[in-house]
Amino acid sequence: MAKKFVETLAICAAAMLPALAYAAETPAPPAPSEQPPYTRSEALKSIMNPHEQINDEGYVLWATCSICHQNTPDPAKEKSIRDVKLRFADDLTQICYRCHVVKMHPAGEMAQLTLTDVRSIPNHLSAPPKNIYENMRIIQKDLPTIMPVEPATGRITCATCHNPHERGVLYGRADYGADSRFRLRSAGLDICQYCHRK
Repeated sequence: MAKKFVETLAICAAAMLPALAYAAETPAPPAPSEQPPYTRSEALKSIMNPHEQINDEGYVLWATCSICHQNTPDPAKEKSIRDVKLRFADDLTQICYRCHVVKMHPAGEMAQLTLTDVRSIPNHLSAPPKNIYENMRIIQKDLPTIMPVEPATGRITCATCHNPHERGVLYGRADYGADSRFRLRSAGLDICQYCHRK
């Protein structure tokens, strides 16, 4: 019986040798990564970017509006943030956080470049105190910009400092800073000084 077992084992081994040789030559597939198979910037290039709102011919891509707005606004009629219907109306920062997952400001890496103890920086995404709100009102008189706050709560949002629209979608004060670095409404000036005047 043992001899029969050894013969059967030898026949099976001989039959499996070509498969084992092929397996040895074929590299194993890579182990699954804990990270997605693409970077965030690659993903953004492959989908509709809500900040690319004008095509190469200069026409507004109105379909991109519905990413952040409940419907396509009419800039001729809807002149203010109070006039448009936005998604997540009770917390406008959620519009931004859907794509911008790194919540680094206002007390993040950029603040660390200029401040020593970022833990002492208060949460800026809240309703500003009266003196700050007054500074915001004054700066909007001095400069051709707007600094919209959340209509329902009066809170500062991402769009208070960053213009989410591409240059040419809106006109006048609403367009200020649209093509500046980080789309800052300050258009290169010190954005902190808009609220924290000396």
